[in-house]
Amino acid sequence: MSKVKFSPESEVVSWLIQLIEREELLDSIQGREAITSSLTDTVPQEYFLPSFGIDYISRRASAEAADHVLSRLSLLDIISINTSISVTTGEVLRPDILCFNPETKTLVVFEVKRASETERQTVTELAGYEQELRNMLPFLGNFDVCFVVVAADWATLLVHAVGSMNAWSGKQCLALKLTNGESGFGLIAHLPEAWHLTGSTNLPVEALPSIDLYLAYKGIDDLGAEQDDIGLAEENEDDVSWPPRIVVTAMDVIARAGDRAGSHGFMMLWRDVNGFGRGRWCITLAAIDPYAMHAWCRDHGLPQRESEATTFLHERRDDLLGQTPTTVYDIAKAAFPILKEHFDPEFGADFHWQLKTRQYRHRAVPMRFDFWGSLGQHAREFVCNPAVRENYMPFVGLNQLDWTDPAVAMTLVANLSLGTPFPGGVIKCSDAFLAGRVLGDLLGAAFNTAPDKKLAAKFEPLVEWAQLEALRFAIEMKQMYDITEEVVTPMPMLSRDPAKRVEATVQLAQWVSSDLISKRHPFHQACFDVGYRHAWLFNLLDAQSIGRADPNESEAAASIIRDMVKGLLSRAEGSQGKIFQASGFLHFIAFLESYLSSEIMLSDAQEVSKVIDTIPTKELLAAFPDSIVKGADSIIPVVLHTTRPPFPISVDWEWLKGGIRALFESGDHCPAIIFSQNGMVGSGRLLEPFRLLSPISDPEVEVYVLDESSAMNIAIKMTWNEVKNFHAKRSQGYVAPA
Repeated sequence: MSKVKFSPESEVVSWLIQLIEREELLDSIQGREAITSSLTDTVPQEYFLPSFGIDYISRRASAEAADHVLSRLSLLDIISINTSISVTTGEVLRPDILCFNPETKTLVVFEVKRASETERQTVTELAGYEQELRNMLPFLGNFDVCFVVVAADWATLLVHAVGSMNAWSGKQCLALKLTNGESGFGLIAHLPEAWHLTGSTNLPVEALPSIDLYLAYKGIDDLGAEQDDIGLAEENEDDVSWPPRIVVTAMDVIARAGDRAGSHGFMMLWRDVNGFGRGRWCITLAAIDPYAMHAWCRDHGLPQRESEATTFLHERRDDLLGQTPTTVYDIAKAAFPILKEHFDPEFGADFHWQLKTRQYRHRAVPMRFDFWGSLGQHAREFVCNPAVRENYMPFVGLNQLDWTDPAVAMTLVANLSLGTPFPGGVIKCSDAFLAGRVLGDLLGAAFNTAPDKKLAAKFEPLVEWAQLEALRFAIEMKQMYDITEEVVTPMPMLSRDPAKRVEATVQLAQWVSSDLISKRHPFHQACFDVGYRHAWLFNLLDAQSIGRADPNESEAAASIIRDMVKGLLSRAEGSQGKIFQASGFLHFIAFLESYLSSEIMLSDAQEVSKVIDTIPTKELLAAFPDSIVKGADSIIPVVLHTTRPPFPISVDWEWLKGGIRALFESGDHCPAIIFSQNGMVGSGRLLEPFRLLSPISDPEVEVYVLDESSAMNIAIKMTWNEVKNFHAKRSQGYVAPA
């Protein structure tokens, strides 16, 4: 096969100059509409909820950079053509074309690469040109310099280099693919795909290590220090309800230090109600651990090619994981100069964020958050998004809240690390149980602290954490209520007013059981009621303190669970869990079989029922949150609702096709575009029983569509054009909420 011949760079440069001088450059670029319509116009949609898509970072950054550069390609004045721009005698720095946009005061650097042999030079050259422009124009911003790379061969190295410039270096670089046909040269807008899909939809728990920066009172540990000498004189109660200004300033310093360090994380300022006089304020810092992300992707994500680098990281994983990176300590130390004027800051509690949130519920009152890096960008975009302010969290705009408020930030952080409640907009038995526990925690905390002011102050952390978690669940309940046709009773709202909190929680719990779940789903109702009425019991189980529980309450909960287990067994035959030997079903059966003698068969309902009645109460309760509830998930179908036509959102079909392609190449030949009950559109795997369907032959041509928008899931094989038409038809009849 003959080698492709490329035109000399000088010919391409001359052609580009003609386009610039004739004001025809922008119009000559094909494919630019796809970038703006499918990518950059997606985020600000009225009903498009932004998510922290780890796999989407590189693509979105390149799309936004391309959109920015495209908007600067009109009215260009040519400054230089292949001449040195160096301000130092003897140095040669020659961009192919350097232009200036007088309307936007933007410099545009064009670099042409005619063959792959020269691609290694590209990023080095662009960095050199940028530095020289900054020599001439100190403090030139990243958005004030645009790069246009024109290449006929976009090989791996060039794709990754330009993708990295956009995603991680904050540069604005437009990639153009050069074509050369009978009619002459042509330009096609190109998005560098420089990210291997991980398959992760949220941050793994182990990927958020954290540390505490405790602000002890200055001199508190000095021997013989007098209370008045160290500023511990009795303070007015109102003076401690909000942190000192210096602490808020320190958080701003830390967040900016995190941005400069290229780290990605967040911090929570909390008030210590049990500080034993050593201090009142503490800042917990958490950052994404890239080594933990790699370990998770290797174990659970899409397959990756093995290399010496990946092998090295895998062999050292035990040494690399578990501790907070030193960078986080360095970021926190940026605020020491101002903190040390009033406090003795000290580090401690180096362990995962999720473990910390469970331990601090009796001690810490969340007061303020802040974010940095990619998480900071996500938090700011989330708060500014119309869908969040008008639909998902309307209280944000009504109360003028932002990402620093715990009601917003805690929901963001929890959804990032744990996923949103009721995934896909459906309710499994485990979801119902967890929702019951959340509302039960809030009811118990609010009820026990309501009559006593001193008791309320002591248990303020417990109430605050329970309120924030209940709010996170209520937000998703409201989303389900808004889109379902069957649920017509208005959803009760939670209240932060101590005098109304108990009543509001009770009303919401009743609505969840009777309306959102409904009597058509008795097993889900039972799971919800067990969690709601016995939340404190399961908290004692988690704390390994079940001995402190009221025996009568334990027996009452166990009685409900015994009846539920018997009911599950009666429905196990023919269930999806049994047919496909789901892990939840197998664990459930294994739990029961451990109490059965060899003479008793599971099919003998009468004998098995007697055995269930003899299972010790503590062991039955301990098994319920995992073995029994997960078994119920595999036996009892989820609660599905009939949904109204969704908002007609724009979809990045090329991105979804990339996900389908990645799944297909990893060996899954039944990948699907999933239209969830909650309006989400994404790519994923078909689960049982749909795995029995015939595989697709070519992911570029066809794909499965899983429609979850009705009371029954439907999977159909379609061509990509049929998928797009299906999406368009789903939105017909859409009516905006009143």
